[in-house]
Amino acid sequence: MKVFLKYVLKSMTEKKGRFLLLLIAISISTALLVASTGMMDIILDTLAGPQLESYENKEILITSTDKSQPFYSDKGLKLQGIQKDSIIKELYVNGMMPDKTGTDDEAMLNITVIGREQKYITGYKLIEGSLSGFFHNSCIISERTAAKHNLKTGDTLELVIAGKTEQFQITAISAPSGVFYNDKKDSFSVMLPYEYLSKDFNATGKYNLILALSSGKTVQDGIDQFNKGNSSFTADKLFDEAAVKEQFAGMESILYVMLIIVVVMSSIIIYSSFKLIITERLSAIGTFLSQGATAGKVKFILYMESLLYGICGAILGCLLGVVSLHIITRMISPLKDYGIYGAVTIEPGYLIKGCLFAVILSFLSVIIPVHRISRLQVKDVILNDVRILKTIGWKKFICGSFLLLLSLILFITLKSKLGGFSAVLLIASLTGVILAYPKLIDILSRGLYHLLKGKSRNLIYAINNLRTSKILLGNITLIIISLASIITISSLGSSMIRVVTQAYTQLDFDVELNNISTLRGNEKESTADYMVNKLKSMGISEKDINLINNQQGTIGNTTSANDINLNIIGTNIDTYTEYNRYLKLDSKDYSNNISDFKKDTNGIILTTALEKKLKNKVGDTIELTCNGIKKSVKISSIVDGRLFNNGYFILIKLDTLKKLYGINSANTITFRSDTAPREAVKALKPTLRKVGASAITRDEMCDNNVENNKMMVKALSIFSYMAIIIAALGIVNNVSISFLQRKGEFAVLSSIGMENAGRTRILFFESIASVTWAMVITSVYSIFGLKLISGLSKSIGMPMSITLDYSSLPLIYAVSLIIVLFATLPILIRSRKLSVIQEIKYE
Repeated sequence: MKVFLKYVLKSMTEKKGRFLLLLIAISISTALLVASTGMMDIILDTLAGPQLESYENKEILITSTDKSQPFYSDKGLKLQGIQKDSIIKELYVNGMMPDKTGTDDEAMLNITVIGREQKYITGYKLIEGSLSGFFHNSCIISERTAAKHNLKTGDTLELVIAGKTEQFQITAISAPSGVFYNDKKDSFSVMLPYEYLSKDFNATGKYNLILALSSGKTVQDGIDQFNKGNSSFTADKLFDEAAVKEQFAGMESILYVMLIIVVVMSSIIIYSSFKLIITERLSAIGTFLSQGATAGKVKFILYMESLLYGICGAILGCLLGVVSLHIITRMISPLKDYGIYGAVTIEPGYLIKGCLFAVILSFLSVIIPVHRISRLQVKDVILNDVRILKTIGWKKFICGSFLLLLSLILFITLKSKLGGFSAVLLIASLTGVILAYPKLIDILSRGLYHLLKGKSRNLIYAINNLRTSKILLGNITLIIISLASIITISSLGSSMIRVVTQAYTQLDFDVELNNISTLRGNEKESTADYMVNKLKSMGISEKDINLINNQQGTIGNTTSANDINLNIIGTNIDTYTEYNRYLKLDSKDYSNNISDFKKDTNGIILTTALEKKLKNKVGDTIELTCNGIKKSVKISSIVDGRLFNNGYFILIKLDTLKKLYGINSANTITFRSDTAPREAVKALKPTLRKVGASAITRDEMCDNNVENNKMMVKALSIFSYMAIIIAALGIVNNVSISFLQRKGEFAVLSSIGMENAGRTRILFFESIASVTWAMVITSVYSIFGLKLISGLSKSIGMPMSITLDYSSLPLIYAVSLIIVLFATLPILIRSRKLSVIQEIKYE
């Protein structure tokens, strides 16, 4: 056993380039698996950490069961199930602060205004000032905020709170911990005396945030005990892991799709590498067999080698996976700009799965080439005279054509009903292409051969080699898989940008005003009404003004234990129809139901995406939770939400929102203007500054959305080009095998006058032809494949038509060709060392 192990280790490290190639193939797949497995936990820890720190690491959120008012009294609250000394009570509201006033860069900063009594601030470390002056209109800010905005104790902050401008003197500066932990340059917290803030909102003795720690064995035990002992209050977990997991499920799915593609390509590389290993060691294998070793013993040696590659790849892959998780953590850490990163906890399970995966992948990928040793004759093996079959059969072509044709027929006949089955057709059709293309190239190359005969001997020879060599055809398989991913992501990106741009052109408005406060609703005039009157005074017609109230809510899901999170859009349906032409609410198909919606006092308009989740229909009643209040609402109409808010929204009348959920006014206003949008925003700046609202033009919103999509596509494109690089590593193997199998032929050609330059041209022409054939085949297939991906995207709630981005094809072809030509260079160098006498001595 030691002899075999020593031989295997020596053989592995003899060819250092191939050793690194196999390590890279296995380790990249393993790293992606480790990253995919641990990513969700890392995201939860990274996002939960800062949030929990800002809530002073409390576990339980306590709210009143009476949701009719934004603030509630703590009278009657029993501390059953919670630690008495852990409780914290506060008032918090959103505010704004003007920044760079009077300049072109003027902006409104988002401020979290917190009102606390001094007994809940004693744990804070004050860098400057003290709590002795913390009363009336004084405030505390963090050291980070003070440094970023050049503030110190004694300075005055001008804040807009619920539409009212007020001034506060900085009496103390705290270390950036607790409520100040998440402070950033453009959004930070300001702490005010509770007495001042509660009096300002007529809420003395009332709060809207009560936090505590559980006294039970687990957090849930404490929550259950509290809820059992309190009828007027309810306790919940402060951090909802399920909601975060749902939010990032798409990213996790993308990583697993990447993993599948890389695993397929890695398997091909490992397979071809062991074919190369066996080809190079034919003489040694023949010697083993001639000295009495059985084929089983030779297979055992090769399987041992594959397992050792798996173990080495597992170690490197797990290290790369851990590094990847650290990189992901640094990328998504909310406070990365301040050098604060989330802690990375590596569970043993990630590494165990990675190691098992690497070993199994390596072992399974070598079964076919190792098994073929049994077919070899000892004499031929010793003489290194193993003949290669140079004909391409019809069986695979027929099977592939059948799969492709079947996929096409099913797509045409069942197009609207395919749903998630589109993924099966996508895999089947791509498999069909890979099975069918070798014979197709064989047929087309025969025509090219006769067409070019007598014009370029090197080119003809290269075309003929590609037609007859299964190894070289294997290069095309790798390139097709790589190009399919690159073209898909490129087309997805261009389609997303096109859809976003088209959607914004169908939103009929010039400027959107947001962050409009809905508090102080008991005043004579709400902030929204004040803004509407201001717009009218600027000459903007009432019919050009659209009032919206955007809220977050949940719908009870009868088909699942988890509620569905969605956007609630309160509006006037007539002005909203004019504003949002993207939804086509004035379509004749919706007219009757829209009329019913106008009449229903508790009616809502549901989207088809939500209908699919809920399994409800028009006329049904569902439970809708908004502003902490759960009410029954009636589905008056169902419309196609398309990609607006990903289809996860409902429309509800502003009056219904006020009546059922106590939300008295709009928080967003859109309007059309005869003047240039930027000029309208400029004229509104003093008013916006006064009420603490912000404005953005439609073009700016579109540009921001397009830029976000471009960033996502760029991130995916990195993976795509990584795929072509992995393919290039596999091509090094395949070209090496092909060269070893044809050394005799090259030697004969050299003996009758072919120079090194001729051999170089042949190898280059083969690489160019491989990329060209792959590009043509993939481009043609992508027209159909992208239609299947469009159907798949629709089934997951993203009804987007993805079309082939023809403009990107030349660049993709050029980059792929350069990478493949570089992959051919090592073989060109080896070909110059070819010994004619050595190769044809047995001829």
